[in-house]
Amino acid sequence: MVADTDKTIDAKVTFTDAAGNSSTVNDTQTYTLDTAAPSAPVIDPVNGTDPITGTAEPGSTVTVTYPNGDTATVVAGPDG
Repeated sequence: MVADTDKTIDAKVTFTDAAGNSSTVNDTQTYTLDTAAPSAPVIDPVNGTDPITGTAEPGSTVTVTYPNGDTATVVAGPDG
């Protein structure tokens, strides 16, 4: 699917209820698949016990690995 970045989907869906009544819907939708990797996060300088702050692509997952091997994972907010 990675090579399929811009495609059109034609769909026909038929609904039938318990009484046997049916209805059909036809629709066409175009989609674009985002194949670009997110930009690398920007980490602000850290000194001593300062909190780790920075920016990343909105909605991306950022994992920080500390020197002792512990990790912390967060999801970037809508403003990155």
